Amino acid sequence: MSDAARAASQALLALVLAGLLGVNVWLGACTALAAALVFPPAAWRPLGLARALACYGVWLVFWVAFAAAYLRVMRAVGHPVAPQGSLQALAERGVTLPSFWLEVTVIVCVAPVVEEVIFRGYLFASVCRAVPAWLAQLIVAALFGLAHGLEHALPIGVLSLVFGYLRGRSGALAPSMFVHALHNGLTVSAVVCWPGLLDLLYAR
Repeated sequence: MSDAARAASQALLALVLAGLLGVNVWLGACTALAAALVFPPAAWRPLGLARALACYGVWLVFWVAFAAAYLRVMRAVGHPVAPQGSLQALAERGVTLPSFWLEVTVIVCVAPVVEEVIFRGYLFASVCRAVPAWLAQLIVAALFGLAHGLEHALPIGVLSLVFGYLRGRSGALAPSMFVHALHNGLTVSAVVCWPGLLDLLYAR
C-alpha cells in the first residue's frame, strides 16, 4: 500500500470511529479497540512513566492557569462557558449519582484509551504523512478540542498538546493514554471531593 493510500485509510478509519463514538460510546469504544488490535495505529510501548509524569506535571500548571484565564475572558465578553455535563453531574451528586461508577469508568478508563487510538493513533499517523510533525500535532489538537464542543475546544486542544508531545516523542500510545487517564482521573476526583471547584474555575 502506498503512503498516500495508507494515510487516506487511516484518516477514514479515524473519522468512522469518531462518528461511532458520537453515536454510542460502547459501540465506538469496542470498534476502536478491535480496529487497533487488527490494524495497530502505532506501537503501544514504551510507557516511559517518569518522563510522562514530568511532562504532565509541568504542563498541568500552565494549563490550569490558561484554562482559568480563558473561562474568565469568555465570561467577561458575555459568552460564559458552562462545565461539561458529566462533570457538572458529578459535582452536584457525587457518589450518590445513580450512574456514578459508569461515568467514572467511561471518563477515566474508556475515553482516554479510545480517544488516543483515534486521535494520536490513526489521525496523527495520517496527518504526519502530509505535513511536518509539529504541524500535525497542532492540527490533531485542534480537531480533538473541537470534538469536545466549540466552547471547550481551545482549552481542551491546548491540554491535548501534551498528549501529542508524548506520542510523538515516544513513538508509542501508552504514554499519552496514561497521562490522559491520569488527567481525567484527577479531574473527576477533584470535582467529587471539592464540588465548589467548578464554581471557582468557571467564575460563577
